[in-house]
Amino acid sequence: MNPIKAFILFAAFCPIFAGNAQNRIGSGKVDELYQASCASCHGKQLEGGSGQSLIDDIWKHGPTDADIAKSIRDGFPELGMAPWKDVFSEDQIRSLVIYIREQNQLADKDALGKHLEPNGGVFKTEKHSFEMQKVVDAKGILWSLDFMPNGNLITTQRDGKLWIVKNGKLTGPINGTPKVWTHGQGGLLEVALHPDYEENRWIYLSYAENVGGVEANKPAGMTAVVRGRIKGEEWVDQEEIFHAPAEFHTNSGVHFGSRFAFEEGYLFFSIGDRGRQDMAQDITRPNGKIHRIHDDGRIPTDNPFADQPGAYASIWSYGHRNPQGLDVDPSTGELWETEHGPRGGDETNRIRPRLNFGWPVITYGMNYNGSPMTDSTSQEGMEQPKHYWVPSIASCGIDFYEGNRFYNWKSNLFVSGMASQELHRLTIEDGEVVDDEIVLKNQGRVRDVANGPDGYLYVSLTSGTPAKGSIYRLVPAK
Repeated sequence: MNPIKAFILFAAFCPIFAGNAQNRIGSGKVDELYQASCASCHGKQLEGGSGQSLIDDIWKHGPTDADIAKSIRDGFPELGMAPWKDVFSEDQIRSLVIYIREQNQLADKDALGKHLEPNGGVFKTEKHSFEMQKVVDAKGILWSLDFMPNGNLITTQRDGKLWIVKNGKLTGPINGTPKVWTHGQGGLLEVALHPDYEENRWIYLSYAENVGGVEANKPAGMTAVVRGRIKGEEWVDQEEIFHAPAEFHTNSGVHFGSRFAFEEGYLFFSIGDRGRQDMAQDITRPNGKIHRIHDDGRIPTDNPFADQPGAYASIWSYGHRNPQGLDVDPSTGELWETEHGPRGGDETNRIRPRLNFGWPVITYGMNYNGSPMTDSTSQEGMEQPKHYWVPSIASCGIDFYEGNRFYNWKSNLFVSGMASQELHRLTIEDGEVVDDEIVLKNQGRVRDVANGPDGYLYVSLTSGTPAKGSIYRLVPAK
């Protein structure tokens, strides 16, 4: 067909384009945007029609997000596809890319799940084959796990319980732990032993607290950090490590952050934006930040904003949405973070002091309702992620593998994914993520991952309604 004729036919059948191109369509939900503008050619389910399928994993004009965005932006008039750059805004184009990725993931879910299904109980991956061995079950969401020197496991349950796992059984719960604000995503969250636990017996907890504060006549809370010791089945010797004044508490039930990492006598911990996006860019507030303090709660005098009037002195980095993964690379001593994004745009970041990681000014995601979040994925003075996921995996706990059972996984970063029900293995070289492999899928929502003292890798899973928590160890296949 004559290219000009094809272009005219396309415009005739696409009234949005045929109208005044300068009158951009509204910034509504992306599924509505797709159905109104794209479905007539590419099919209501992206299955194809007069235009090619968008879910068959055949990308004639390039498979990357940038390639797909360019195809939408510039079109292919000679093939009958008009350019949409004068109709769609850049944030709408990016929302469409995320939507296409989401639909591809749904189309691939069964195939990927079958690919990763165990054969005779054995999961086969690029570097190792492994089996899953159940350690323990619990009635409720197990949020975080760590190990004691004797091999016992310690784990938090979001509704406020702290458990010790001995010989495959839950012991406790431990009495006297802090009263938690069980609200939305909040509750009892991270648990971690001090690196010198055998000498000092300190155990650190993060949790959502409400100490009577209110916002807009509703209870308000914030992430808090304490440390204490366990004697018998009692929590004793508690000390406050971090507590934000009531003025920084919000009534939102989301984005508490709450992960820990220790390095050379310092404690790093994360706090999400607490549902207030604007606070992530405000260095006078603790929300949406990675913090650095001494292990006893004191503020280091060399923190990047310690001498700046009005700044929150414990801030190490800022511009974070909901950092739910935090760990130190044992081979380099560098701090890494994973950040739970909106709809698309989960991030892996290498954290350094004073840097601004951009939320909510820049992001590779969109709002959960499908509307654009921002028109920018980059801006001068704001850091780019080392890796990001579109669509979102709902990234959570992370851990660099340091054991000796999986030799070819040494120093790889394992990332848990809740919504995607995945465990990812990231290969990092010279500070860059060079590979991302899914090693586990469809076994439950993966909330945390941790090295065991036995060299195995442990995962905390959530499944079912009501929620059931389970901890499994991954062991090399025989």
